[in-house]
Amino acid sequence: MRLRSRLRLKNGRWRLATPDRVMLEDVIVPEFLGQEDITRVLDVGVAWYTRTYPRLYRGIEYHTIDVDPAMQRIAGPHHRTLSMTDLATVYPPDTFDLVMCNGVFGWGLNTADQVARGLEASANVLRPGGWLVVGWNDMAGRRVPDLDALAARHFDRAVLPAARADHLVTPTHYAHRYDFFTRR
Repeated sequence: MRLRSRLRLKNGRWRLATPDRVMLEDVIVPEFLGQEDITRVLDVGVAWYTRTYPRLYRGIEYHTIDVDPAMQRIAGPHHRTLSMTDLATVYPPDTFDLVMCNGVFGWGLNTADQVARGLEASANVLRPGGWLVVGWNDMAGRRVPDLDALAARHFDRAVLPAARADHLVTPTHYAHRYDFFTRR
């Protein structure tokens, strides 16, 4: 498939046009941008198609992390080269209102232990009542092991008002889904 057929022009910027990215950029992120108590966001994972995200999150203090040092050059001004499991080494407790973790579980943090450590680290840097969005592929080889049980240690499932659900599944061959949680 040619790259151009997978892109869309939105707000003067080229963006990835896959159903999961459209759902994230057109439904999920705008929901959080409309909430007054969302002022500091941590986005876990950087890629070429997230280069425009500092503008997408306009008006919000937007931070990013990625384990790959090469991502520094395309990340926003508040970027750290860091694993999600090591958030406490850089960020104090209750730093963020929202943690977006999309394409990390099953793509780097693959085992139940790794996912549990990532969730615990997220809980530590989120304020009480803060949101965690987990995007992952519900397919063999990428499936998050026991996500609900692992998340229940620190989080409650939450209904995203724009979706009227605690999760969304996009129409992709890789069964990409988003799960919504709030920190206790």
